[in-house]
Amino acid sequence: MNTRGITGVLLAIIATFFLGVILLQLKVVLLPFAVALLLSIIFKPIVTGLRSRRVPTAVSLVVVFVTFVAILFLIGWTVYASTAVMLDGLPRYEMQAGRLVEEAEQRFLGLAETMGVDTRGFTWAEAVDVDALATVATSSVGSFLGFVGFVFLVVIFMLFILASSGDLERKVRRYLPVREADRMARIVSNVDRQVRKYLVTKTLVSLGTGFFSWLVLALVGVDFAAVWGLLAFVLNFIPNFGSLVAVAAPVLLAALQFESLGVALLVLGLLFVVQNVWANLIEPRLMGFQLNLSPLLIVVCLIFWGWLWGVWGMVLAVPLTATIKILFENVDDLRPLAYLMGAFVEETEERPSEAPSTGGAEGV
Repeated sequence: MNTRGITGVLLAIIATFFLGVILLQLKVVLLPFAVALLLSIIFKPIVTGLRSRRVPTAVSLVVVFVTFVAILFLIGWTVYASTAVMLDGLPRYEMQAGRLVEEAEQRFLGLAETMGVDTRGFTWAEAVDVDALATVATSSVGSFLGFVGFVFLVVIFMLFILASSGDLERKVRRYLPVREADRMARIVSNVDRQVRKYLVTKTLVSLGTGFFSWLVLALVGVDFAAVWGLLAFVLNFIPNFGSLVAVAAPVLLAALQFESLGVALLVLGLLFVVQNVWANLIEPRLMGFQLNLSPLLIVVCLIFWGWLWGVWGMVLAVPLTATIKILFENVDDLRPLAYLMGAFVEETEERPSEAPSTGGAEGV
């Protein structure tokens, strides 16, 4: 590697470090802005559709605001009602959990004694603090005001972004030569369309996953089915790990509630079917194109954004990465980076220079 190449690598490392510091320090502003940016892409057709019918921009923004607030109200009411019931039922679950821990301890100790293992001083009941459940639930309720402030910033950012939607294409066509303006407008349109299709499809699939998870849990009779359905909706944006948590949490509750391993296994099987049907059968058909992100890249992005922005960062990690990849695929100079972000391809497949980009857009 020559001196220029080494210098470029070092500058890239330094730039990445400073970018991480900026993202971490400006989390309070950048996190709601990122959420608002993705939401504005989803709600943009409402604004542009109303604007094309000569409806004032202010009226279209009011429609989006009312729709968004109505959705938040339904979610908030569901969480509030379920949380109140959950707090009332915590003592019962603590007793059941303690009893299960004691039974498991006795079985383990009996098995260990038959094998000649010294188990003196070993107690699971002291190692597992079931009383911590109430503490965790109570502290979670205390973060409600912080969440309200976060939602307020998201709404403000989203309305400002939607108010200026469509301005970029008009500016490009006004200040650039006709040929260059057509190219730029086509790329912007393709990126906008593909990102919206990905986000809308992912949101619909997450809604379907959450709804059928709720339906399955409600039919079986698992407590707080609405909360677990909402959790499945949110965690569906986190590949693999999110689905694991969305399945494991209601299965553990079912084991405590019914005190039966059979019911817990039934819930596990039903939720496993729901997750796989929506993720592996329905989502590819609705998407219409394969995003093809590298599994290693997904893991790295989950770790990176989770470290920067916590759980919200993990939820946004894949949508943000998918948006960047779609952008790279539509620009010739950046298309090799999109290829590197994809999964491994066989030697028999076409090379990146010969294969058309997702959506068939022309590069710059």
